[in-house]
Amino acid sequence: MKNKTVKMVLAVVVLGVCCGAYAGVKTYVAHQEQKESEEDSEESTTVFTASTDNIKSLDFMVDDTETTFEKDDDSWVKKDETDFPVNQTTLDSAASAIASVDSDRVLEDVDDLSEYGLDSPSNTIKIVTKSDEEDGDDITTTLYVGDENSSTSQYYVRKDDDEKTVYLIDSSCVEPFTKSLNDYAQMDDFPAISNTDTITKISVDGDNSYELSKDEDTSTWSVKGSEDEEKADSATVSSLVSSFGSMAYSSLADYKCDDKSKYGLDKPYATITVDYQEEVADDDTQDDTTASGETADEDASSVEENSDDAEQDTESDESVSETTDETSETEDTDGEEAEDETSENSDSASDNEDSSEEETKMADKQLTILVGNETDDSSRYVMVNDSNEVYTMSTDTLSALTDKSEEDFWDMTVSYVSLNSLGSLKVNYQGSDYKVNVSRETSTDDDGNDTETVTYKLNGSDMDETTFTTFYNKLINMTAQKRLTDKYEPDGDAELTATFTEEDDDTQEVAYYSYDTNYYAAVVDNKVYLVNKMNVKELFTAFESVVGTEEDSSDKTDSDEATTDDTKSDSTDMPGESIEESDDSTSETAGITNDSDTSEEENTDSQETDSTEE
Repeated sequence: MKNKTVKMVLAVVVLGVCCGAYAGVKTYVAHQEQKESEEDSEESTTVFTASTDNIKSLDFMVDDTETTFEKDDDSWVKKDETDFPVNQTTLDSAASAIASVDSDRVLEDVDDLSEYGLDSPSNTIKIVTKSDEEDGDDITTTLYVGDENSSTSQYYVRKDDDEKTVYLIDSSCVEPFTKSLNDYAQMDDFPAISNTDTITKISVDGDNSYELSKDEDTSTWSVKGSEDEEKADSATVSSLVSSFGSMAYSSLADYKCDDKSKYGLDKPYATITVDYQEEVADDDTQDDTTASGETADEDASSVEENSDDAEQDTESDESVSETTDETSETEDTDGEEAEDETSENSDSASDNEDSSEEETKMADKQLTILVGNETDDSSRYVMVNDSNEVYTMSTDTLSALTDKSEEDFWDMTVSYVSLNSLGSLKVNYQGSDYKVNVSRETSTDDDGNDTETVTYKLNGSDMDETTFTTFYNKLINMTAQKRLTDKYEPDGDAELTATFTEEDDDTQEVAYYSYDTNYYAAVVDNKVYLVNKMNVKELFTAFESVVGTEEDSSDKTDSDEATTDDTKSDSTDMPGESIEESDDSTSETAGITNDSDTSEEENTDSQETDSTEE
């Protein structure tokens, strides 16, 4: 028993010693790793360094062609094409990236450059810098770029003629030199239209050709394609018009195109033309300024004369004041008015001069966009106006114009006639005829304010205004989901036909036919609209409410007419003076809607007046 206890104690001691040793070794290893990491960071090797101001040129491979950009008075130019529109920011960034190249891993005594892609470099970057000495020769440093180590985002490079040493450098030093030529060109901005409200016409010529035009008087849009010109949906056109204020190029494809066929621009997929206006300086401003200057001189001369006259008036005032105070006060007032007029003339001359300097005018402009072939990145080639530059533009942006047809812009409002211009409305519903007449009377109150009173009568009888307007709003705001372009032959009679007559006697008719389980066909002239069946059913229900109101009004009217007849018989025996008073009362109550507080006599007179008018 004693031996077992001793062995257990020894085992515990040995285990403790082992744990302590393990902890010590672990701490030592961690310390060594940290030390080695610090040594590695301290041993970072400089591959190339120079001031960006001293870099005179950069020579590297662009699209498999050796290309040189050099400094000319602090601006970058393409050596063999001085008219190439160099993007200064892009070249400055490339120079900054290569001005300080460090490596945190250097491979020495390399025997096989092919292991790093340096037997056939992917790029060769030559950097020419000015010598530190005033009269010294320029210094050329060459970096050969090999493969990319994707796991570390670094590139293998070698420098100058040293084929035994390979450096691993960060990709940020190399990537600015991996672009295509057009990436180093300065892109122009798309000539977006700053004020799209001035656009008056948009035409698209292509597989689907159409033209949108704006009426200058009403600001409404119409669309015309292969068919007749029609009213366009304002919301659809508005969205399209506003897009011209935010259009933008995607990239530059060719800064000096000499062969449009390469981009499909010799026979464009579509041609977009936009007519608009732009505010420009008035060419006649200078002449106006001169004329204004002469006018100002004349005004100044007039001011001086007025000033002299004012002084003479003042002297005269002082003389007269010795004789009478009342006359003096009058003359002083005239002098002050003269001085005020002088000041106003001076201010007016100044205002005229300022306004002449700021004169502008609206000039007619036109934007033309040629749309060519599709690219590999969901874009199309475009050329704008007379430019020789070819750009790419998003297909989504262009398709909003090129992939539309006139049908996409049709106004789907079935039959809109403003209630303010309505004279009468005839409705045939399920074989019965109804007519609504609208009358308007204007009265002026004691303060001279005009008030228009509108009354509605159904088949000659008063009707509830709210019930009618509810129905009418549903009728004129009915919107179709699509239009039929094929010939339509109705199957049966229309369930509801509405004929609008405006105050200027213009007429419009719409007839609703049952089409299928989903739609009613609304026929207006030669147009056939397919309208959601539920919406039409709501229209029918609203009209049935109107008819119900009319029936109640008829019952009341019959009673009123009976009362009127009795009143008429009584009025026959009235003396002439009383008849005149009755006539006056009738004229006062004519055209006024029945009110619950109105007396029976006033109702009777009103009915007589309405009958006479009808």
